[in-house]
Amino acid sequence: MSVQTVAAPPITSAPTIHARREVASNAHVPRIVAIGGGTGLPIVLRGLADAMGPVAEAERNARAADTLSAIVTMTDDGGSSGRLRRDLGMLPPGDIRNCLAALTGNTSFERLLAHRFAAADTWLDGHSVGNLMLAALAQMTGNFAEAVEELRRLLKARGCVFPSTLADVTLRGELENGEFVEGETALVGHSAAIRRLGLARPARPYPDALRALINADVIVVGPGSLYTSVLPNLLVDGVTSTLSAVEAVRVYVANLMTEPGETDGFSLDDHLQVLREHTGRDLFDYVLVNRTPPTDEQLASYRGEGAELIPVERVWLAGPARVVADDLLETTGNQVRHDPAKLAAAILRFARCGRTS
Repeated sequence: MSVQTVAAPPITSAPTIHARREVASNAHVPRIVAIGGGTGLPIVLRGLADAMGPVAEAERNARAADTLSAIVTMTDDGGSSGRLRRDLGMLPPGDIRNCLAALTGNTSFERLLAHRFAAADTWLDGHSVGNLMLAALAQMTGNFAEAVEELRRLLKARGCVFPSTLADVTLRGELENGEFVEGETALVGHSAAIRRLGLARPARPYPDALRALINADVIVVGPGSLYTSVLPNLLVDGVTSTLSAVEAVRVYVANLMTEPGETDGFSLDDHLQVLREHTGRDLFDYVLVNRTPPTDEQLASYRGEGAELIPVERVWLAGPARVVADDLLETTGNQVRHDPAKLAAAILRFARCGRTS
């Protein structure tokens, strides 16, 4: 992959290489950690698990679960996760469940874990099977992290999944109108834009999550909701400082679309500026952007929701990071989202290239 530093673009293009062939040509399977939540993180994990798993399992003393890890946000307070937080006093299971499902490599298991009960006027209505399994295991083991690991073993997941913290964390945001709002659902649903995001109280990191970062060869942040999937992980004590100090290649995967209520009108520069303001650091070696335009049919449904394609023609705030453009778009279906295999191939090329300095 050919890359070059950008003062203000041009943005470098990268050739597309099939992910499985890319890994097979390397004697060393890199240790990759992906950070995020929501729907973006499972896409990264699914692609990497498909690309890395066969080679990792074939290596002596190596398993897929030892080479791929996810660090997942713990601030969700809506839907099934929010109800289980309130009713059982447990950590939110939804994002963890989505990541474990993506790592199963079994579409039947994925559908089962994601299945939501339709049981109007009962407590079961809206709860997913995977969330209830994690709730049961948390009660059986007495520890949420142990519950996650037990479900990972039961599913034979092709990677490890770690909560960023085991603290009961709540987002606290200062809005542009000067108001302070607590809770992820309240923040996203508020009409005013978010000026500053924080945690309602300090949260200690989950030790295994920090160990994964320290031992990683590549760390991937995003794609995902800026304020509710990416930043909450970086606000946990020790995560940003560890990410800043590691020797791993650090990649930020840019979102494709803005998100109504969170990043209305944002450019990629706006995303990078928010990350810099909240962490106080330039954290990344590469910023990976999609260069393939979606079709009008793919964009049609987003226009009605107020979401827009994020412009990436000029990126001025990447700092020391090199901006690389590649074909990352999934071409099937009507959603604008990253293709897991294409994204995995690009990430694995960064593992070969190493850091930018």
